[in-house]
Amino acid sequence: MSEVVRSTLVKLQAIIALIGLAAITPLLILVALLGRLIAKICCCSAPKSIAGEVAVVTGAGHGLGRAISLELARKGCHIAVVDINVSGAEDTVKQIQDIYKVRAKAYKANVTNYDDLVELNSKVVEDLGPVTVLVNNAGVMMHRNMFNPDPVDVQLMINVNLSSHFWTKLVFLPKMKELRKGFIVTISSLAGVFPLPYSATYSTTKSGALTHMRALRMELALENQKDIHVTTVLPSFLRTNTDVTQLTHTIGFGDLYPLLTGEEVAQRIVTGMVRGEAEISLPRMAAILYRLILIFPAEWQDRLILLFSRNKFKKLREEHS
Repeated sequence: MSEVVRSTLVKLQAIIALIGLAAITPLLILVALLGRLIAKICCCSAPKSIAGEVAVVTGAGHGLGRAISLELARKGCHIAVVDINVSGAEDTVKQIQDIYKVRAKAYKANVTNYDDLVELNSKVVEDLGPVTVLVNNAGVMMHRNMFNPDPVDVQLMINVNLSSHFWTKLVFLPKMKELRKGFIVTISSLAGVFPLPYSATYSTTKSGALTHMRALRMELALENQKDIHVTTVLPSFLRTNTDVTQLTHTIGFGDLYPLLTGEEVAQRIVTGMVRGEAEISLPRMAAILYRLILIFPAEWQDRLILLFSRNKFKKLREEHS
């Protein structure tokens, strides 16, 4: 088969997929909306009070982590503000103490180091009390060279974005099980569902985080730990990271997904957390799109995504060649 014929067939299949998607979209949107409504009514409990609980928030020295810390403090949580950059963590603590009458303390810890986290837990228990809210927010998106990434950057993304979640679970979950209550929130990404070309490591770590939390929810259900709630957050791009905003501007994805502010995302996260929501996709329309695309075969999913993004990534390659 000639290259021209093959290319024509690929385009034809993509067009057929789009026509099919357009034809059944109204029904699928209705089903998705009904599913979300049923989930809210039947699957999510009434909001729980978290006043007086102790929360550990990683990567809380800036951006989304800081916004989540402030939102949890607004709800009455005492906050362990954790960051590798302790000065940023101290700034977050100051903002909390200036506004809310809760206890907050800054801690320097490397979330990729299990021993650091064991020591962190001991300090937090001594200073604030046992941890019943864990927010796995720390994450990195290294794009110094998207097309020939440095192995050091690759390993760092794996360690921070994925491996650290196993260590925090091992350190903080046993006490939650003993108390038979708690909340675990993990910040994944829509990139874990819709992989970003030339961001394979980042997308893979976020997909791994999503799967890890799904497995943990099933484990807790099997152990009848019904009052330990696990929530995974799948946001699109946030304004809180200058590297990310620059990347979305370069690629042009801001036209498809408006950049979200840390404050609006933090409010939605905490609201969903106390309701026991399993997964939160932001913006909300992304949840519907996410479910629509997954009904197609993998090859069609690839073609549909590339249909909208091929030219943008081609432009990006040309600019970096």
